[in-house]
Amino acid sequence: MQSMETSLNLLVKAIKTKSGGGIKTDIQRPSIVHQFDLEKENLLIREVVAGIPQIKINFLESCSFEGCTPSHSQIHSKQVVRLLDDLKEYKPVFNTLEDGTKEEDLSKRPLNLRVEEDGLWEPIKTRYVYAVPCPYCGITNQYLMRFRQSGLTAAAIDKHFGNYQFEEGLESKAIDFREGRIKGGLIYGHTGNGKTHLLSALAREMIWRGKRVRYVSHQSLLERIKQSFDDKSDVKDPRYTWLDRVDVVFFDELGFFRLNEWGIQTTNELIHALYESGVQVLFASNLSPREMRSKFLDIRSQSRLAELCSNWSFKMSGQDRRGNVEEFFQ
Repeated sequence: MQSMETSLNLLVKAIKTKSGGGIKTDIQRPSIVHQFDLEKENLLIREVVAGIPQIKINFLESCSFEGCTPSHSQIHSKQVVRLLDDLKEYKPVFNTLEDGTKEEDLSKRPLNLRVEEDGLWEPIKTRYVYAVPCPYCGITNQYLMRFRQSGLTAAAIDKHFGNYQFEEGLESKAIDFREGRIKGGLIYGHTGNGKTHLLSALAREMIWRGKRVRYVSHQSLLERIKQSFDDKSDVKDPRYTWLDRVDVVFFDELGFFRLNEWGIQTTNELIHALYESGVQVLFASNLSPREMRSKFLDIRSQSRLAELCSNWSFKMSGQDRRGNVEEFFQ
């Protein structure tokens, strides 16, 4: 009769032979969701709440593949084990001689013992166990979490590089900005020629690359600042926090606001804050730089904006992508 140990060894050998060296499970390797497919996979959905279009984010459940463990934070993770070279202090072994003195037993020393000025050290392998986001679900959820924190609106739904039509000379600049080779930029032109689409597409690209992104529109930012003045409002003044822990700012509709003394002064303060923060920034506007200077930019903001956007100022010349306005209103 075979022993229990022999039977188990034969069973393990048979399993390895059939499974190609590992025990197979019913969990198949999941596919990684590309950022262009977030809407297709229903991870980003447009919904209307109280009459306002908003983005609803659906996080992936844990895929359970290769030890993926679900997390309440939605950043599902898996354990990684690493063996790293380390040193452990060696304690000499002593023998007691006939006269009562002690002498180190050199035969007990490990062959790879290192003798240093500060003592004896034995090379060892230290086992470290730590968690990393699962590449199949955790990293995608991490991207979605940053998307939620970015301030991107429902206008960003289905807006990415994969479906953007670049005007001549624009794509290379956008890529340079994405890769951090350009610190700031301004794209301007008439309504509907793809400015917000490009801002949204670049924001998604940079979020995917681990950047902390903040999207704001000029008018809505000013409105939130005004709301914070109301003692009965729960809105806090965003001027104190809007640039905290941010790498890149996408400032949409620059110049679209009520042209009064407070709005002009606050706008110039915002541009000053952007300049001093050192963040990467891309502006979009329906106004040309000359029009902005004549309408609301003070002399300091003119200088700062010119420096920020010195390597990228692009006039959008394409037609209205939403429809032919002139033909429709004839």
